[in-house]
Amino acid sequence: MFNIKEKSIRKQLKKLQQKRQKHRLVIAPVKSIAVLNNPQSGLSFENLKYVQKTLGFSSSQFDIFTFKQKNDNYNELRGIVASKDIFSSFGKIKTPEVNSFLEKKYDLLLDFTGLTNIYEKFLSFSIQANCRVGYLDPEESYDIMLNIKNGDIKNFADETYRYLKIIGLIG
Repeated sequence: MFNIKEKSIRKQLKKLQQKRQKHRLVIAPVKSIAVLNNPQSGLSFENLKYVQKTLGFSSSQFDIFTFKQKNDNYNELRGIVASKDIFSSFGKIKTPEVNSFLEKKYDLLLDFTGLTNIYEKFLSFSIQANCRVGYLDPEESYDIMLNIKNGDIKNFADETYRYLKIIGLIG
């Protein structure tokens, strides 16, 4: 049985998913990138540098959000690091830093989480991005879904570059 927090998040997520279905991709150059990450994703500092180099962007163009479990010891990347404690008992985000991240509009979302839980899924759908890239997902959460092994960051970066170039989002 779900607790009140998760029930509320599921209800909000359903609305976000419906809104996402109406989204249309705008072909415009990418300038800002949101990264959603978790400790299991394999996104290390070295891998992040590879992603930045492959896509041709500087680190200042990346905003990173890492969602971790309470007991995870993970602080390798700069940016926001949070757990499910950011949600109130009614499923509302209670952290101004997280709300600020979710209110910002990004040109590109790179989701390395694999959407392993309801909290990550909610955060992923809450990030406002023109183009969304992630692993293959049955709920079609992304504009570009990569059918590669979760955690294969270098292949993720290479394939993302290839598709963004084809679409015309990067030069």
